[in-house]
Amino acid sequence: MDILEEVKNLKKELVFLRIKKMTKQKIERHKIKTIQKKIAQILQLNQYK
Repeated sequence: MDILEEVKNLKKELVFLRIKKMTKQKIERHKIKTIQKKIAQILQLNQYK
């Protein structure tokens, strides 16, 4: 899987989690920070290549 494609998928998942949060649906709150951290790590590693 391409790195940029993976970041795109993670950002899409993050948007869906935020929408669920705004509509008061039950979500696992820690997933938002986990996904943000994963995106940051991938982008940081991408800079070093």
